[in-house]
Amino acid sequence: MEGAVQVSDGRQLLPLHLDHPFQVWSYSHSHRMLILRGRPGENYDHYVDVEFGNVLGMKLATGYARLSVEDAADASEMDDFLRSPKRYGDRFMKLVVSDGERTGFVVCGRLRVLRGIGWQNPRP
Repeated sequence: MEGAVQVSDGRQLLPLHLDHPFQVWSYSHSHRMLILRGRPGENYDHYVDVEFGNVLGMKLATGYARLSVEDAADASEMDDFLRSPKRYGDRFMKLVVSDGERTGFVVCGRLRVLRGIGWQNPRP
């Protein structure tokens, strides 16, 4: 892989605000892994992958002009969506995903941000 990969993870990342345009890059049902990718382009020479692990549920747009990820102040829509929210307790993060115009959510057990240069798979 070209360049170094920087990895940050955990709730300490929140609130997360990134100016890259992002798109849903991949979702693996078997691994319950969602990746939103901010691609290199005119104003950015690096990629940013926001990786949500152990995903229980999500409602997302296919792309975002920029990306904000924050703890949900009101998780009632997520709780209704999951139908049994109490059994998951505090082990999962209830996150709001937005670009200021479109808003969605992800309920997950892990959050990581990977940054680097190049287009190979960024997993270290």
